[in-house]
Amino acid sequence: MFFKFKHNSFGTRGFAYIQSIIQPESKIYSQIASECPACGGWCGERLDYYYDREIVTQLEKSKANKWPDVIGCGHEPSFKIISQRVLEAWETEGIGTFPCFPVRIVPPFPKTLITEPPKYYRLDYKKMAGAELDFEASGHVDARICEICGTFLYDIIQTGIVQYEKIYPDVLKPGTWNGSHVFFPVQKVRHLFCTDKVVDCAHKYKLTNFRFIPIEIAACGAGFKGVDYSKKNWRERLPEQIRRFEEEFYDKPSLAPDHAEKIAAEVTAELARLKAQDKK
Repeated sequence: MFFKFKHNSFGTRGFAYIQSIIQPESKIYSQIASECPACGGWCGERLDYYYDREIVTQLEKSKANKWPDVIGCGHEPSFKIISQRVLEAWETEGIGTFPCFPVRIVPPFPKTLITEPPKYYRLDYKKMAGAELDFEASGHVDARICEICGTFLYDIIQTGIVQYEKIYPDVLKPGTWNGSHVFFPVQKVRHLFCTDKVVDCAHKYKLTNFRFIPIEIAACGAGFKGVDYSKKNWRERLPEQIRRFEEEFYDKPSLAPDHAEKIAAEVTAELARLKAQDKK
């Protein structure tokens, strides 16, 4: 069994959440990369600017009262940040040891958060590639990798429409999984996958704030609350969880006839605004 996993800070209350990276200094794309002549994207990802180093962060101002084992980061949502407790549990259970970089959280802390932060680490996506995604089977329209800069490209508007009308899985190409229990796709897609052994480990060690989404619904799983791994019989309960999600998914109202055109216009305008701002 495969799952996509991330933090569950938007579905739970009380957990601390990283709002900003203060070291190294944040920079816009045009300061750290060049525009790709082939696809118009940036040659060199913003993530690479933070790649091989410790980052120093500050929390969102909230009424957090506990530290999670998987912590969200609003500044760079693609970061997968976990506590040392998770790394130790994975090693003990034979899941593996994984390359990572330290994440330091500095004050101010919410007054409701009275304990010091645990040690946090972000997983090294460049050294944890473990399988290839089948883009078409996963509901991505016109998906491709730029031959010049390596950026993952797809038609975001048409993909949104396709995945709105049907539940798509995240499909791994047969024969490409390397056997790792925790892995990123080979392509430059910032999704993190795991096996059911990782879910069992989260249950056994009472690890907090994981959001596991079964791969069978992962491409459209934004509304899925995550596997209830607090229960020992989470496997037996999972089919019912998925059934309820599917019922809610198919109960959505139909798209308006001009929905695609409106979204296309809004996205085009916003991208143009950001591009002009970046070049100032």
